[in-house]
Amino acid sequence: MLTISPIADTPEAALERVLPSAPYLRRLHETGTRGHWRDALQAVRDIPADLPEAEAMTVMRKAKAQLHLSLAAEDLSGILPVMSVTRALSEFAEACLEAALRVTLARRGVGGAGIFAVALGKMGAYELNYSSDIDICVFYEPGVFMAGDYEAGETAQRIARDIVRIMQELTGDGYVFRTDLRLRPDPSSTPLAVSTRMADLYYESVGQNWERMVWIKGRPTAGDRESAARFLKILSPFVWRRNLDYWAIGDIQAIKRMINSKVGRADFETVSPDVKLGPGGIREIEFFAQTQQLILGGRQPELRDNSTLGALAALTKAGVVEPDTADELNTAYLALRNLEHRVQMRRDEQTHIVPAGEDDRRDVALMSGYDDLAAFDRDLQATRRCVQAHYDRLFAHEDRALEDHSLGNLVFTGVDDDPGTIETLASLGFSNPSAAIDTIRNWHRGRVPATRTARGRELLTALLPGMLAAMGKTGEADEAFRWFSRFFEGLSSGVQTLSMLLAEQTLLDDLVSTLALAPRLAQILSRRPDLLEALVSNQEPSRPVIDEHVSFDGALDSWRRYHREQNFLIGHRLLHGLIQARDAGTHWSDLADDTIREMAAAAERETANRYGPRPGSWAVFAMGKLGGRELTAGSDLDLIVIYDADPMEAQTWYTRFTQRLITALTAPTAEGDLYEVDMRLRPSGGAGPVAVSVPAFERYQNKDAWTWEHMALTRLRPVAGNEALSHQIMTIACEAIVSRAAKDDGTIARDVSDMRQRLYREKPGKGLWDLKTAEGGLVDAEFVVQQDMLLSGKPEAIRANTREAIAHSTLPDAERSMLIEGVTFLQSLQQVHRLALGSDVQAGVMPEGLKDRLCRSVGVDSFAALEAEISSLKSRVHALCAEKLHLPATD
Repeated sequence: MLTISPIADTPEAALERVLPSAPYLRRLHETGTRGHWRDALQAVRDIPADLPEAEAMTVMRKAKAQLHLSLAAEDLSGILPVMSVTRALSEFAEACLEAALRVTLARRGVGGAGIFAVALGKMGAYELNYSSDIDICVFYEPGVFMAGDYEAGETAQRIARDIVRIMQELTGDGYVFRTDLRLRPDPSSTPLAVSTRMADLYYESVGQNWERMVWIKGRPTAGDRESAARFLKILSPFVWRRNLDYWAIGDIQAIKRMINSKVGRADFETVSPDVKLGPGGIREIEFFAQTQQLILGGRQPELRDNSTLGALAALTKAGVVEPDTADELNTAYLALRNLEHRVQMRRDEQTHIVPAGEDDRRDVALMSGYDDLAAFDRDLQATRRCVQAHYDRLFAHEDRALEDHSLGNLVFTGVDDDPGTIETLASLGFSNPSAAIDTIRNWHRGRVPATRTARGRELLTALLPGMLAAMGKTGEADEAFRWFSRFFEGLSSGVQTLSMLLAEQTLLDDLVSTLALAPRLAQILSRRPDLLEALVSNQEPSRPVIDEHVSFDGALDSWRRYHREQNFLIGHRLLHGLIQARDAGTHWSDLADDTIREMAAAAERETANRYGPRPGSWAVFAMGKLGGRELTAGSDLDLIVIYDADPMEAQTWYTRFTQRLITALTAPTAEGDLYEVDMRLRPSGGAGPVAVSVPAFERYQNKDAWTWEHMALTRLRPVAGNEALSHQIMTIACEAIVSRAAKDDGTIARDVSDMRQRLYREKPGKGLWDLKTAEGGLVDAEFVVQQDMLLSGKPEAIRANTREAIAHSTLPDAERSMLIEGVTFLQSLQQVHRLALGSDVQAGVMPEGLKDRLCRSVGVDSFAALEAEISSLKSRVHALCAEKLHLPATD
């Protein structure tokens, strides 16, 4: 174990020995700084309130130089033990704060009642080191400070700024202490001085367990001590919970894991460790004590000592820590604190890292009483190993599942970015680790709905190692984090979802990869996180039973619950290659068909209950993509309702029926929505009735329909309703198309060509990834085959599905093969693309994982090769379209 020994018998001799290797102490000595540290402390305590600020600052800075040189001499000679040194430094910092506040209040003409500073961290525990900054919070008590003056808050801010400036401004005499106010409640959005009322509300509502650990060491250090005592009493239930629930313990355990994950043997072999934050360092001893204080201190007040060694002693006396363990940690703590001082006093640097250079390290070893550098290195390593052995045994009974993530540091507490955490995130592929750390820190502060409860924040802490590991596995950690953030921040409540993800690591991995591939699904999942349960169950959703006993509204809600699970599962399977992209249209269309049948049946029952029995019979027909069984994620439905009954008696009933069907398919309920419905392809479009009688349909198709309407009619397909009526309507449609071909005088070809040119103008292509409307896209192929069906006059050629229509067309074999191959290729890409990104056609927004999935959907090796193939294919398809439709040449 490391043993720090005096290097001389007297302070003067100790200084003489170290001055050559300690530039800071040498400078103090050469500038004539003399006197005992107690005199320096008293000089600051004696600063009168009416002393001009500049003079007070000079007194403090000169006193600090005197105190540092005197303390170093007594420290190195062994006159003062290390904890007496830290106390002297802490008392000096306290005296400086008191003086700074005293002078500031006097200069501003404000009374001191109701304003105070609380010391946290090492200062709060009288454990400051030579080059520590000081962590404080400045509070004011409303109604006491300035007697409730409405300007009290603003005045308190100015006083806090003055104190910080007096303490840390660099003058010709140096500075006193770097002063950090960032441990105050929510420092990014609160002023420098915080009202006690606001602080109480913050800690009661969103205070975190790491903040409870911070406040273990809190103590009044300057200002109105009575107000400070009242505030700390109010805060006590936050710090010391009498009943600590399971999730709080889990959070504390997770913080322990995150503070310093195992980073391997190599860190113990280094001769230049961080004796504070590294494995086996001071932080682990502090955490060893504070963690157990948090868990037990609520019911055992005797454990609430705010010093590290005092806490160890109290835990040992209470039988919580074994005496041998306490002795070894006590010895290690004193040695490491001593070493920390020797590292810092050489140059007055706020560092905790033993120098790597052999000459510098030998100087530190000599200041520690070692003549043999190898022995120094060996003893330091042994001390650190001893500390971490005890640290690792802490919570030995805890669930080890999450310890599989040996990632390195993952610290999101406090206000500064932990360097080890930045390194860990960078190793996972994060290009801007600080941005991710800041986002997670805000989550911990309860700034999103999912973490506004203590349990939500505790679950997040436990989840983070697995979540970040999963993001690293995607190969694009930034994208995965960005979309997970959207998902996470969109959750209305986090406990259930986070619990599920914590219990199912495979589900967490799946979720992260899904969100990285498909931003569109991130938005869906953020609104409906319950969809994750469908993945956990690994079973098909149970189809609801909707009969005459179920109300219309009940039918809508019941089917929406089923539909969103089934819809999500289809998308998930498509995204992860569990169904082929070329077949996805069939899966989406089957679900839509089922939905139409169920909702039409519910609409019929509702209409009959309200307006009497159904007259005649009805059928619902699909057109467009649904007609061709080519739906994609998010497609709307093109529908026609046709009935067989006397229009004079039945039109009103079927209008009401159709309106209820549309409502059933489109209306958002508490359970979500289903589809957008477009009925503009019915006879007479938006000007015609929503439900069409058989005679009206037949008359329109044979006498009034335009060429483009017959093109659309080629994709007519019955979905629900009376089978005989469905067959009758399909016959009418086929005969109308065949009849048009028989009477054609060249009009069909002209109309088709004119229409395609018009669409080029009205819906110009949006680039390479516009797979639908751009030149060479799916619309070009559809126009070619639909023109062929209209011109052929062959009933067997009329097919709603584009690929089937191409196969049965009159086109030459080579053209058929090219078109089938091209349509299959483009539809496959469109399926994955629409699922992941919706209608956005810009390649630049695609995550890298999505690019890989698109390549795999069509069997292409690289994204560059894929884009080249898209370009080539679209050129061939457009060339054929231009030839068949007699399109004019374009530049």
